[in-house]
Amino acid sequence: MKRFFAILLITVTPTILLGNNSNARKAYIDKFSFIAVAQMTSHNIPASITLAQGILESGSGNSFLAKSSNYHFGIKCGSQWKGKTSFHDDDKENECFRAYDRVHDSYLDHSLFLSKNKRYAFLFELDLEDYKNWARGLSKAGYATSPTYASRLIQLIEDEKLYRFDHEHREQVEATPALSLESNNTFSINQLNVVSTKNGDTFYKISRRTGVTLRQLHKYNKALAGNESLKTNTPVYLQRKKNKSKKGFIVLDASTTLAQISQKEGVRIKALMKLNLILTPNMLLHKGEKVFLR
Repeated sequence: MKRFFAILLITVTPTILLGNNSNARKAYIDKFSFIAVAQMTSHNIPASITLAQGILESGSGNSFLAKSSNYHFGIKCGSQWKGKTSFHDDDKENECFRAYDRVHDSYLDHSLFLSKNKRYAFLFELDLEDYKNWARGLSKAGYATSPTYASRLIQLIEDEKLYRFDHEHREQVEATPALSLESNNTFSINQLNVVSTKNGDTFYKISRRTGVTLRQLHKYNKALAGNESLKTNTPVYLQRKKNKSKKGFIVLDASTTLAQISQKEGVRIKALMKLNLILTPNMLLHKGEKVFLR
């Protein structure tokens, strides 16, 4: 009987632990998926990737650092970090970890860490629903030292069907044209959220209306820099432009510049300059010229 009980315990215990782990994941997803989707909309990082990293790095929000410091993404202090800190043993003794007032701040810092770090720049050329290559790219860029990091992220995403949250961006983009002109004047260019200006609009008014900061609006709309008062029906991007478009190229129907094309097509000025071997964004291009977008 004792032997039978021992065998039963060995057989059942892993299943129980797995069940508890799965429940913790589901609770984490229910609690934080909306933040991951919001970060996807603002910073072009797949919500599935953000959630999978949060689950993996924080033990579904149950690690000591997650509970004591709202620390969810395994990012150590680094020389540039000016925020709160917490010290614990990891690879070395008494290492410095980032600490946050709110979990939301940890999510935002994760988005900024990826989007502002040059070694992750290539990831933002990937499709938002290409979670497998995002996972492999994070591992390749050195986000974590574990050789199984990418496969663990992919397994998490597929086990918990986290890819369903990536679809929300596509569904939102596909829905906006029908809503746009009748509601808040938003629509899509190059799969990016864009607002069409109303009479008397300024960046400040758009910031108040959309929740996108002034700094972000100016950064996303460099072609409009210096124009605080905007003409009616001017497209203003609420997200960072992409490095390419699904269109291969366009043939100009009128004289223009790369800066103006950037604002029209949703492709970054620097990417256009590189693609077309043009040194200045304000050089006049003439009708009939071909401009590459990818």
